[in-house]
Amino acid sequence: MATPTVHVGTDPPGAGIIRITGRYRLPSDVVSELKHALADNPQIVVLDLHHVSGNSRLLSEVLNPVADYLAAWPGTVVAACVPDPEVSAPRLPPTIADRVLLARASEEGLERAHDVVPHQDRGMTFLTPQPQASDDARAFTRWTLRGWLMEDLIWPASLVVSELVTHSILEAQTVLDLTLSRVDQRVRIAVHDYGSDNFRVPPAIEHADPLEDPPLDRGLLLVRSLTRCWGVFPSRVHGKTVWAVMEDG
Repeated sequence: MATPTVHVGTDPPGAGIIRITGRYRLPSDVVSELKHALADNPQIVVLDLHHVSGNSRLLSEVLNPVADYLAAWPGTVVAACVPDPEVSAPRLPPTIADRVLLARASEEGLERAHDVVPHQDRGMTFLTPQPQASDDARAFTRWTLRGWLMEDLIWPASLVVSELVTHSILEAQTVLDLTLSRVDQRVRIAVHDYGSDNFRVPPAIEHADPLEDPPLDRGLLLVRSLTRCWGVFPSRVHGKTVWAVMEDG
């Protein structure tokens, strides 16, 4: 197994900050860049929505596609800069109404985000597209979660990691970056590959029959059943990040 590299603690001030400017861009373009940013698990995203080409539902249009992720994972603080925060507040997706900071200016949003950004632990390892990759991934998961004193999460998290790594190798056939992050009792699992940005998800996973679907589909059903939520974010350059958020206890 590759020797894991572990980062413990909150990143230094100024690290892990991504700024997204929507000036004169379409909401769909801003959503794409936001997904690219969230794939990297930054501490803070400053989202400037001034002058975005859109309508009165702009805030929900931009944040709805990532609302499940932001609601489940507290590791990233989003500061959305809008002309009138009081008017925009009711338009936030309900699940993240208390998770997104609204501000008039970028520096104001960044300052407020620094005040609430949580302590985060991270562990990372690299996997080659070989048959033993899933075994290495499970071993790394056990090693990391024991270090975080999260023994009860070891078994389900190892299953989820194994399924995501197996699926990513079969889809991309590239080296993988496996990152585990923790904020309080939440753990974010992220598997990044360097292949295409495609990830085959069963078209009707909500109604799939585990006894009839192929093994990979059954694996994704297992991931869904063991996690708060999971999904795929495309990479800014090559590949994608498949992520899942779990909770201990």
